[in-house]
Amino acid sequence: MKKRPIKHFSTFPVDIILFGLICGISLFAVSGSFINREITPKWFGLVWAVSFAGILWSILHKNVRVTTQPAFLLIAACLIFVPLRNGHASGWDYELLLYSGGLLFMLYLFIQMTHTYPAVYFFRIVTFLAVVMAVYGLLQYAGVLSSLNPNFRITGSFDNPAGFAAALCFTLPYTGHLIREKPGRIRYISIAAFTILLTGIVLSGSRAAITACLVTTLCHVCSRFSGIRFRKWMPVTIVAILIASVTVLYFMKKDSADGRLLIWQCTWNMIKDKPVTGYGQGAFQAKYMLYQADYFETHTDSKYASLADNVLHPFNEYLLVLVGYGLSGLCVLALFGWLLIRNYRRSPDFAKFTAGLSLLAVAVFSFFSYPFKYPFTWLIVLLNLALLCSGTRTKTVTGKAGSIIRIGTVMLYLLLACICFPLVKAEIQWAKAARQSLIGKTLEMLPEYERLQKYLNRNGLFLYNHAAELNHVKKHEESLQIFEKCTKYYNDMDVQMLVADNYKAKELYDKTEQHLKLAASMCPNRFMPLYKLTLLYHETGRKREASALAQQILDKDVKVLSANIIAIKKEMIELIETFKNILSMEK
Repeated sequence: MKKRPIKHFSTFPVDIILFGLICGISLFAVSGSFINREITPKWFGLVWAVSFAGILWSILHKNVRVTTQPAFLLIAACLIFVPLRNGHASGWDYELLLYSGGLLFMLYLFIQMTHTYPAVYFFRIVTFLAVVMAVYGLLQYAGVLSSLNPNFRITGSFDNPAGFAAALCFTLPYTGHLIREKPGRIRYISIAAFTILLTGIVLSGSRAAITACLVTTLCHVCSRFSGIRFRKWMPVTIVAILIASVTVLYFMKKDSADGRLLIWQCTWNMIKDKPVTGYGQGAFQAKYMLYQADYFETHTDSKYASLADNVLHPFNEYLLVLVGYGLSGLCVLALFGWLLIRNYRRSPDFAKFTAGLSLLAVAVFSFFSYPFKYPFTWLIVLLNLALLCSGTRTKTVTGKAGSIIRIGTVMLYLLLACICFPLVKAEIQWAKAARQSLIGKTLEMLPEYERLQKYLNRNGLFLYNHAAELNHVKKHEESLQIFEKCTKYYNDMDVQMLVADNYKAKELYDKTEQHLKLAASMCPNRFMPLYKLTLLYHETGRKREASALAQQILDKDVKVLSANIIAIKKEMIELIETFKNILSMEK
């Protein structure tokens, strides 16, 4: 690999620290001051780290790199288009605007960095941090440290094993590069790092990560051979191994895999209704559960009924693109991939090959999970993009023009940090209000929820929380008004259950029945919607319907037995006996 000379060597330690700061925050930031303590701090921390690093970089470096590389321009256009389209369709979402701006400015910063330092420096920093994360996860698995999610044995600093496994998986190709870079101590350290990362991935149990690692490792092995016969048969061998691996991994967690097949089928029904332009950003969380309810209303005997749950993501990033932006969005994604491949073929080297393998890991992982929920995935994608496109169609601007660009970027980074501050404050205050409500101070917190609407009025979870608090203090009309906003961004079984409760309190029983039936159709394996519907029928004198529904509850299979379900079934037995006596007396 041909290495570029390091310019401004006096700034080298500072620059490396800046890059390490951005990576470290996107991997490790956790704070209980937020509702989502594992993800939200990483996003806000990333934006602030990028702002700080961008300002310092612009001050320390006189030269500015400006690029006309099509792949850069395309992803920059997408990062600008998404919040603009969303703002035009439903009003400005300041959080989406902030994150898009942060990613755009991070891309600009990585263009500057990758044209100043060799790729191996970035590979070493990311690998070191990923190994620290892997060790953290291994200590959780061993019981030395506690997992951040009690439902999983190993999560690292993430909310579940998917984020942990994704971070290690996307870094694994970098260790392969370091192993082949030079002999000696570095190679042995890199082999140890590879082993630690791979162990963490396997113990996480993430099938998406294991599949992605298998693909990238096979591609890495293939790059070491150049025989004609090997080239002829190796693709067939790779496909056969992948099919066998996916089959084995499917049967390891068959119920989970079948659940995803259900989600993909319902998502496809969404896509068919609006295939060209899609529904827009965030539409999946607002509309998917309605399609799942429709599916179960049509397929009453579906084998997937016992696997249904509230769903916030299709577990496939390509399907999410199709839902949000239709075939137009998928074509843009395909164009982006083609531009990267074309750029690599024009000037191939080992560093670019490694960056391509890391992107391949992201692409494979995205077929089975939701890696772009995590800011570290975006960091890896933008870093690899900058490495793949480095050295082409890039101009160094100096002098007066360079100074103007530097001053302009400093101002933009400052603006980004300033926009971030009120949103961070709003998220923290929301978490405080939610905790105060839990200890019985709901009425005192309602003015705070009203005030936070200014910043969080397009956050579906916040709107649900606000509406639930209003329901709790029996302000049912106000709760329904907030739920009307909520369902534009977030809609699931729990939302429908609370909407039904509001209507019941207002004695609008037809609407109560409608929403309880919708909740029951969304998740047919849940007991609570049917239980509430049975009580509604009982209280409104519809004894025969109540009796039939009570029997349906008794006949329903129990996925996870709990004290609540036992109590519900016991109550249903008593209701059926009561109904039998009443109906016999009427005869």
